[in-house]
Amino acid sequence: MEGLLSAVKTTRNGTGSSLETADVLIAPSAQVEQGKAHQPTHSASPDYILGVLRSNPDYEQIIEVLLTLDPSRKDKDAKDFDIRIPSPKAAQIFQAMVSTTIPTHWERLNDSTRGKRSPESKAKAALLRCLCSVPGISSLLTQLRLLCAEYQGENRESKESGKAIVIRDILSVLSHLLKPEDLIIRLFTDLGSIFTNEAQKQTAWREFVSLIAASKVLSTSAEVLALLKEQDDSNPSSWLGEGSRYAVWLGDNIRGFASKIDMTSETGWKSIAFLMSRAMSLGYTDQLVKGIYLGLLIEMPLSNRFNMFLNGLRPSDQLGVLMSIFRDLEKKYFAEELSGQEIDITSSEYINGIATLCATVLENRSYLEAQVIELLAKGQSSYIQTLGLRRSLLTNFAKREDSLRNIVNKSFGNFGDKLYMKHTPTLIQNANAQALLLATGYLHRLNPSAVVEIGRSSLFLSSISNRLAASSARSRFLGMVVGMAISRLIEEPGKAMRFDLEEMESDSANRYLSLTTTNDQLGSVECLKTEISAIPKRRMPPKVSFSKTTGVSRAQSGASSKIISIEEIVDSDVDGDEDELMPYEKPDDDPSDSDDDPTLVQRIKPTAPVYIRDLIVYLRDSENIERYDLALRTAPSLIRRKTGFGTELVEHTNELALVLVSLQDVSKSSKFHEYRLQSMMALIVSQPSKMGRWFSAMFFDGDISQAQRSAILTALGLSARELGGNGEEDAQTLGLPTLPDSSFPSKKLPANLERLYLTDESPVSSLARQLSQASLQPLAANAADTLSGPNALKVRTFSSRMDVEKKRQQRDVQRQKSTIKDLYPVLSESFFYPLKGRFELMMLQFSSSTAPSYNPFLSPSLLTLFLQTLSLILSTLGPNTPTLPTLTSETLSLLLSLHTSPISSDPVVLAALLSLFLNLIDLNVSSGTSGEERLVTEFAAEIIELREWAGEIFDRMPAIKGADPASDPQARVRTLAAGVMVKLGEVMERYQGRLMGVQAGFSY
Repeated sequence: MEGLLSAVKTTRNGTGSSLETADVLIAPSAQVEQGKAHQPTHSASPDYILGVLRSNPDYEQIIEVLLTLDPSRKDKDAKDFDIRIPSPKAAQIFQAMVSTTIPTHWERLNDSTRGKRSPESKAKAALLRCLCSVPGISSLLTQLRLLCAEYQGENRESKESGKAIVIRDILSVLSHLLKPEDLIIRLFTDLGSIFTNEAQKQTAWREFVSLIAASKVLSTSAEVLALLKEQDDSNPSSWLGEGSRYAVWLGDNIRGFASKIDMTSETGWKSIAFLMSRAMSLGYTDQLVKGIYLGLLIEMPLSNRFNMFLNGLRPSDQLGVLMSIFRDLEKKYFAEELSGQEIDITSSEYINGIATLCATVLENRSYLEAQVIELLAKGQSSYIQTLGLRRSLLTNFAKREDSLRNIVNKSFGNFGDKLYMKHTPTLIQNANAQALLLATGYLHRLNPSAVVEIGRSSLFLSSISNRLAASSARSRFLGMVVGMAISRLIEEPGKAMRFDLEEMESDSANRYLSLTTTNDQLGSVECLKTEISAIPKRRMPPKVSFSKTTGVSRAQSGASSKIISIEEIVDSDVDGDEDELMPYEKPDDDPSDSDDDPTLVQRIKPTAPVYIRDLIVYLRDSENIERYDLALRTAPSLIRRKTGFGTELVEHTNELALVLVSLQDVSKSSKFHEYRLQSMMALIVSQPSKMGRWFSAMFFDGDISQAQRSAILTALGLSARELGGNGEEDAQTLGLPTLPDSSFPSKKLPANLERLYLTDESPVSSLARQLSQASLQPLAANAADTLSGPNALKVRTFSSRMDVEKKRQQRDVQRQKSTIKDLYPVLSESFFYPLKGRFELMMLQFSSSTAPSYNPFLSPSLLTLFLQTLSLILSTLGPNTPTLPTLTSETLSLLLSLHTSPISSDPVVLAALLSLFLNLIDLNVSSGTSGEERLVTEFAAEIIELREWAGEIFDRMPAIKGADPASDPQARVRTLAAGVMVKLGEVMERYQGRLMGVQAGFSY
């Protein structure tokens, strides 16, 4: 035995010496075989490393193996094994790492308490560098998919085992591996150093792009997070499964790639273009492009690199990048105008800077310039939504007469088209008129004779004539504004076209007329850089912890007092004096008294906020449940108290609105939704013109859930009713919490059981159903009267009529007191038009998209609530609104665009469409004979088409005997369709009678 075993002195030099001498401690038989082969096994060989990884090594051995495999090891020789090169041995080593090493040792390697120079930190960095390759990332994803399949097939008891922990560890490794912003450029450089063959390099790059940019990482991570139910921000790896955050990371990496790559590397620019094309297919183009253009055009002036990057893309991808830049610029610099507010853009500094940025993007790209000209001429405001961006874009064509002529001619062609006026949303027509006036002003400064030629042409005269003859008031307004503006340019002072109307002297008309004199110039992008740095980052409010030192100090001060003596005083007259003592009421129960540990009792209760800024801090502090609930309960009353009192509410309106929209039910309160709804209603009622547009923009543009969108629609509908004087009536009807509930507890179900029996119908749905019933009740009463006999035999007491009339008058007086003065313009301009206009733009944007995508606004529940909200706003406006013709036109266009869509086959959506149509008919009928005649003359084609549609629905829906329309959707749809047909039949009969003189009456 002594001959076989001999003492060996072991010395460790460097990171791999211990492994290099470890082969001495092997079995004697193995040494004999090695001696025969004369090829001793080296510690860096893949066979040895694989054997160590498979033999359940201890922690020190794992560290040595990882440091040996580290591709950046200083003493690494070119002939040594490189794990980044695809090979069968490398695949086996990766499999051993992801299946054994990471589940066993990652938690210790990822210990953040150890220093950066500790062996654990070095081993962690070595592990990530080993996995930073195409085979490494692929092995992680393969293992994740395998574990997810096994996890889904297990029962509940097995799922409570450690397999979920293994999945989290592998996902954590993937997150740490991909998180650096220079990952792509480092991996691209590694591919160039590993592969000498260009074909192999391109193959590896395509495989990497398929992993990163073709949704393999994103979809697998999202599946894992959904399986583990950890999609919130508490998991540091959640960004891998969230599309928007993943796209931001990918955009930052592409920006870093483009900023560091060699300008003369043709292969590099082709590779980055291929990566960008595949990344845009993820569906998050705006988040992807944002980091690229900000980094290359604004933060760092690298316009030449951006041009190289953009030139490598296909024309369709270039257009997608351009549209994403437009949308981001509008959100940053024209947010107020984007929310629907008509503001005067007096400072042109940002407009000039954006004009220069757009000039860089459009430079020497005829395809993009042609697309921009087409968008400006058509007024496609789904891509160019603000006047500020139109001014910036037209600045690029200010010195080019041919382009200006093209814009003016195309704009006039659309401006005077009758079909364009009739079927195009109002927002698009406004954009078309603005671009037309801006281009005409620039063309007049370049060549006045060209504008004179256009003003004398038949195209101009026919366009203005068609506009003035349009049925829509807005179309006529735009025709008058454009006619006056161009006439002022070509005619002598005093001879220009003029319309002596009150609306032509309004601020809106003056803004349009001033567009021909607007003269912006190319500026500097430095102002945009200043704006970006000036935007404050959203920070979570500091956690407010209540100190317990107060109670301690009180106890100490009490302990310092000296007790002299304790005596017992015996009073002989106790019995006689007890009758004179006043009994105290029993104190309220304190939930904290039930705590077993008295040291945990918190006696310092939070106080209700008295300022809006304190309310915002309370509502953001969701970890303190008591403060959160207190702020939620006091928010509606505080907002209403601050309305019209100082400027505090005005200064914090947008911030408070954003906080209210993003509230979460962290305390599981039974009245959470009601209090949030009342708070949003109070905020909208406080500033209806501003908040109506803000909430409408948030509904379409905000990154919010469907529940939050539903809450916004409900708040808008009920706020419109409150502005119309129906707030108290609706609160009583819907049972909104106005006062503390004083009902006896034994008469109510417990809170957890009460939720099970509550109806899921929203307040807006309830009110819309009541409006439909009120419209159909007279028809049912007439039918009942017809069956019950002649009216002469029916008797009604005089006293009952007097009581009903008295109550009606009281309600009217109360409603008039609660109604705001400018009700009609506020509800139409700030509620109805923004909602309807943005909805049509959204439909146009999704229909024009080449890639099919899910439209969240066409879900049956949300679309139904949207239509019901419009019905409430219309009914609140009433038949006496001056804009009834325009509202009728806009509503009919919306109905025509939806009644043939596939979503309209849903009974719930169908009922909402018919209810909106019935409400529109009632408004026009109630407005008098002019409204009825308008339906059958100006809108005859639309009315006939919708009447035939309602008739088809009535014939298609089977009649169910005994069905309740309130509970049966099909019976409700059939009832509404019948009501529409009967109402329109009566309108047509009355109009025909007036034409024939049958129903003509004469009074003297």
